[in-house]
Amino acid sequence: MKKLYFLIALLMVASLIISSCTPTTEAPTVEEPEVEEPEVEEPVVEEPEVEEPEAEPVALNPYLGSNKLDGNGVPPTFFDDVHVRRGFAYAFDASIVVDEVYMGEAVQSKVLSLPGMPGYDPDAPFYSFDPEKAAEEFKLADVDKDGIPAGEDPDDIWEMGFRLQMLYNSGNTTRQIYAEILQANLAEINEKFVVEVLGLPWPAYLTAQRAYKIPIMTGGWLEDIHDAHNWYQPYTTGTYGARQQLPEDLKAQFKVLLDEGVSLVDPEARHEVYQEFNQLYFDESVGVPVVLATSHGYEQKWVEGRVLNPIFSADVYKTIYETEESPDPGTITVASIGDPLVLDPAACYDTASGEVLQNVYETLVFYDGIRTDQFVPQLAESWEVSDDGTVWTFNIREGVTFHEGGDLTPSDVAYSFQRGLLQGGYSTPQWLLAEPFLGVGVDDITGIVDDFASADDRESLMANDPQVLIDACETVKSKIVADDEAGTVTMTLAQPWGPFLATIANNWGAVMDMEWVVENGGWDGTCETWQNYYSMADADNPFRAITNGTGAYELDHWTPDQEVILTAFEGYWGEPALTERVALLNISEFGTRFAMLQAGDADIIYVPAENRAAVDPMVGEIAIYNPETNAYDDPVPVCSIDTTRLGIDRFEICDEPNDQPLTLYFGRPGLSQDVILFNFNIQ
Repeated sequence: MKKLYFLIALLMVASLIISSCTPTTEAPTVEEPEVEEPEVEEPVVEEPEVEEPEAEPVALNPYLGSNKLDGNGVPPTFFDDVHVRRGFAYAFDASIVVDEVYMGEAVQSKVLSLPGMPGYDPDAPFYSFDPEKAAEEFKLADVDKDGIPAGEDPDDIWEMGFRLQMLYNSGNTTRQIYAEILQANLAEINEKFVVEVLGLPWPAYLTAQRAYKIPIMTGGWLEDIHDAHNWYQPYTTGTYGARQQLPEDLKAQFKVLLDEGVSLVDPEARHEVYQEFNQLYFDESVGVPVVLATSHGYEQKWVEGRVLNPIFSADVYKTIYETEESPDPGTITVASIGDPLVLDPAACYDTASGEVLQNVYETLVFYDGIRTDQFVPQLAESWEVSDDGTVWTFNIREGVTFHEGGDLTPSDVAYSFQRGLLQGGYSTPQWLLAEPFLGVGVDDITGIVDDFASADDRESLMANDPQVLIDACETVKSKIVADDEAGTVTMTLAQPWGPFLATIANNWGAVMDMEWVVENGGWDGTCETWQNYYSMADADNPFRAITNGTGAYELDHWTPDQEVILTAFEGYWGEPALTERVALLNISEFGTRFAMLQAGDADIIYVPAENRAAVDPMVGEIAIYNPETNAYDDPVPVCSIDTTRLGIDRFEICDEPNDQPLTLYFGRPGLSQDVILFNFNIQ
C-alpha cells in the first residue's frame, strides 16, 4: 500500500513539472469531471530520537575529601607512595599514648612480635616521633606520579596539601587519641595537611573496613598462640594485609619469609628470618606498631607460689598456696569478671572458660613456668621430631587417671585431636590446629570437603556426598595415629611447623576420655557420623557444663553468673595441688571486688586500669619485670606511693618492709597491641 501511495504522489509531481514547462496556448475549454481523490493519511516519518548517554556518576569516597590531589582531598592511591607512609609514621608520637592513655604503664612497640618470641629485637629499626624526618619524607613523595619530588613540585602535596579522614570505632577513646595525635602533628609539620577525625558505630566501621574504604585505620590483635607467626601473618598476608590491599609483589615477599619462618623448628634460625621480615616491614612502612600495655596485677602478700605467665588463661592454681596470715588458707578466692561460655576444650575460645579448663584438663606439653618459649612434658613424657620437621612422636605418660576413673591411653589423645579438627567451625580455636595438619590456608575441615563452601554451616556440610565426608575424616585420622601397645601417638603435619609445641600447649590441645565423651553424647569416633557434630553451637554442646580431665583440680560445680568451684583431685598423677579449693567468683562491680580485697575476703582481684589509683596505696611490695630475663625480679618493699606520677616512678622503693597488704606485679608487656595501618588502594 505504501508503494501505491508513493507512485500516485510521484505521478502528480511529474504532471506538475510537465505542465509548468508547456507553453501557453489557446484551447477550447473542456470541463473535466471532478475526480474525488481518496482521503489518504500520509505516513508520518519521524526522525529517530538520539538518546544522550547518561554520564555514570562518579562514586566518591567520603573519607577522601575531593578524591583528588587538589589540596581538598587525596586520590585513592595516596598511600601507595612509601614516602607518604613514612611521613605519617614519623608524625606519630607514641610517648603521648604511653603517658596519657596508659599513665606510663606501656612501652613503645618496635616490631610486630612480642618479647620472648623469635623476631623480637629491642634494637630493630622503628619509627619514633621526628617532625623533621616526616617533612623530609613528604617532600620526597610523588603523589601525582610525574617523577618530580613534592618538595620541588608546586602541584604535589607539599605545596597543595591534603585532606582526609582517619576513622575509629565510636567509644574507643584510645584509637580516637591515636587519630588526634596524627591530626595535630601533621598540621604542625605543614598547615595544609588536614586530617579529620571521625568516629563510626562499630557495624559501620567494620563495613567500611571490609569494603576497603578507610584510608588509615588502627588494627588491633590479641594473640591466639604465643608465637611470631601469629603476629606477622595477620598484618601482612592475612586479615589486615588484605584490608590494606597490599600490592601482590609486596605480599609475595612477606609470604616467602613467613613460609620459611613457620617451617623452621630451631628458634635461632626462625629469629634470623623474622629479623629480615622486620627490616622489610620497616623499609616499606606497611604499618606503625603503637605500644604494648604492661602488667599491673595485685595479690595479697600471703599468696605464694603464683606463676605469672602472660599466655596462661588467668592462673594455674596447683602451685599456689597461702601462708598462715590468710584468714582461709584452704581456699584461693579470686574476684574477677566474666563467666565461662563452654567447658569443651575443642570449643573453648574465651579466658573465663580457659581458666577452668587449664586447671581441670591437661595437654601433652605445657609452658615451663614463666617462660613463654620453653615447654615441659605433661601428658607426654617425651617426644621427638623427624629431621624434616613433619612427623612428631609423643610417648604418652602411663599411670594417669581421669577424674571419672578412666585410664589415659594413646587412643584418648588421638581421639581428642581428631574430634577437635572434625568438630571445627570458625567460632572455635580449631583453625590453629587445622593449618599445621591440613596445610597453610586450610584452616577448617570444610577446606578438604568442599573448598570451604559449607564452612560454619552443618546443614550444607551434610549435603555433600557421604563418601567425600568419609574421605575427609579418614584424612584427619591418618594424620594422628595412636599405638596403644607402644604407648605412642604419631602426628604427621602437612609441612614443618615451628610453633607446633606452642599450638598444642593450649587448651584446644587438651586430652579427653574418649569413652566418657561417647557416653555423654559426643562423637562416636567413626567416619560416618562426624558431620553431625560440626560447628556445634555452645548451647547444644553436651560438654558445655561438664568436665572430666586429668588435671590437679576437678570441677566441683559451676553456678552460671556467680561462681566456679574447683577442688583438688586426690588421684592426680603429679605433684598434688597445694591448696584444697579454688573459688572463682564472677563479680562485675569493682567496688564489691575492692571491698573484698580490703577485708581480706579475696586473695586476687581483677582491677581495671582506671581503678588502679584506688588500689595502689595498698601495695606493700612490688615485683618489677626485667626485660633482660623476660621475668619478674623478686619483690622489694615499697615505702610510699605518689599517684600523681606515672608508671614505676609512682612507687618509692625502700629496704624495710611495710604493713601494706598487697604485692604488685608490674611492667610485663601484654599480649595485644594496636598497629596503625595504611590502605594502599582505597576504594
